[in-house]
Amino acid sequence: MSLERAIKKVAEYLGLEEQVIKDLVNRRVLRYIEYKDLPYIVFRREWKGFREGTVIIIGSTTIKVIHGYPSIQRILLLKAVQRHFIDQVIVEEKMDGYNVRVVFFEDRILAITRGGYICPYTTARLKHMYEEEFKKIFKRYDEDLVLCGEVVGEENPYVQHYYPEAPYFDYFVFDIMRGKSFVKIKERDNIINNTKVKLVRRLGVIGKDDLNTLQHIVRRLERDCREGIVLKDPEHRVKPLKYTTTCTHLNDLELGMKYPFDEGRSFLFSRILREIWKIYEEGIDEKELAERAKALGLAILKPALESINRLREDKAIYEEYTIRVPDIRVLDDFIEYMDKLGVNIALAQVTPLPDGQVKARIIKMKNTDIEFRRILRTGYSPID
Repeated sequence: MSLERAIKKVAEYLGLEEQVIKDLVNRRVLRYIEYKDLPYIVFRREWKGFREGTVIIIGSTTIKVIHGYPSIQRILLLKAVQRHFIDQVIVEEKMDGYNVRVVFFEDRILAITRGGYICPYTTARLKHMYEEEFKKIFKRYDEDLVLCGEVVGEENPYVQHYYPEAPYFDYFVFDIMRGKSFVKIKERDNIINNTKVKLVRRLGVIGKDDLNTLQHIVRRLERDCREGIVLKDPEHRVKPLKYTTTCTHLNDLELGMKYPFDEGRSFLFSRILREIWKIYEEGIDEKELAERAKALGLAILKPALESINRLREDKAIYEEYTIRVPDIRVLDDFIEYMDKLGVNIALAQVTPLPDGQVKARIIKMKNTDIEFRRILRTGYSPID
């Protein structure tokens, strides 16, 4: 489908003038893209009630709007829970992966990233694992439901993190949307519990003033080096909140500062701020403060120095990850998809597996490589 025809269809569906949609495309608020034979429009920024990441899929006979998943307010102090919630609070685990909405459209299962793109790799993996389960959910309850969950594991192109319960690739539902709204927690649980699809782990149900139990939950997650918690009202009467552990802050910094000119600047201040307020609320002594300060400093300095030393050894700075696809065509689709998004990746190795699947090692080049080489060559700083 041409861009002009897509604009016409979307304008008609939304009841807007075509020129309005054209202007939004020209201003890069909207982006037109295709997944195989399926054209769709992505909202790259919020616009008049349409959240960032909202997708309008244009089918052969129908058009469907999948609203973006809203951002969750982060808290720096656990005591904010007392002020925010009404009575009960459901505490669920926040997992370290990437946000994916699973939808049903014209008898197809599609996996949409937080940014609003239909990812060929994620779609193929989730269909391979859960297609029949997903279809049962949509056909039994409502084909317009949107399953919102976290893809985790080490075999993915976005966030690689090892979980004992999902070492390679899996999906954990944390919400279900109907339109722009969330279904109640009890309804979500009833829908998912009758299938093989997984829910995120529930860590407790507490009163909003029970900070002792909440702190105990966080300490337990710290010991296991888990990411954090999401706090929800059982009926979504107020918006959810999120809170992360020290382990997560340090791990994020280590990753970001390995590629400081790609990730580090956006990672640095926010993670340090989170840790400052966490330390303040915990009221730690000088000895513990010194240990935390050392860990924080190492998380910032060590990975960056390791990257510099790679260049001194005449090695490139790049990110490397492994993905597993049902067949070689999905790998081709994924490479084409990343190219459309302007992501510079290269195949390092492709290995056929006995079960017919294909394992691929992929390299993603980093701008840090260029900037560090320039600094080593000239001594000049690229930033003031």
